[in-house]
Amino acid sequence: MARMGVDNLKANLSNVARVYLWEVLFPNVIGGGADTETLLLRAQSTTLPQRSTGSIAVPYKQTGGVVYPGKVDFGDHTWEVTFVEGEDKAVFEAFYKWCEQVVSAREGVGASAPEIKVDVQLNLLNTKGEPFLGIRLIGCWVRTIGRVDLSYERDEPLRFTVTFAYDWWEEVF
Repeated sequence: MARMGVDNLKANLSNVARVYLWEVLFPNVIGGGADTETLLLRAQSTTLPQRSTGSIAVPYKQTGGVVYPGKVDFGDHTWEVTFVEGEDKAVFEAFYKWCEQVVSAREGVGASAPEIKVDVQLNLLNTKGEPFLGIRLIGCWVRTIGRVDLSYERDEPLRFTVTFAYDWWEEVF
């Protein structure tokens, strides 16, 4: 039986991962606009995407039956990143242009899937600034540029959340 105690945890967990050490890399922004470094620097918050496995229940006579693993499930296939914006509107322009490539508001048409999707890399960093966990979100495209409340009563930077749709994600290192 394992010994439960703080000293045992410290011995087993040499350096705990921090929720504030991460980076997100957009290797190619569809439609132009901001470059990879601008988006990397201005990304303020995000989440690790979810993954679960469904189940298949097989009943048998009057028993509770058995349950087998089902298909992989990525929830609603969305992932959010919150960005801080500058007066150069670089982040807004990048995602607005990407949205227009997905479906143009004026023309009502968009590009095909291969032309609007990119793989985005989310890296969790250790205390030395080196990546220790990499997650690649496959087939990302901008689904929503979130609404932002503006007010004379608040003195804070402009932040907005972009919701990306993706096909699946995988660990890369």
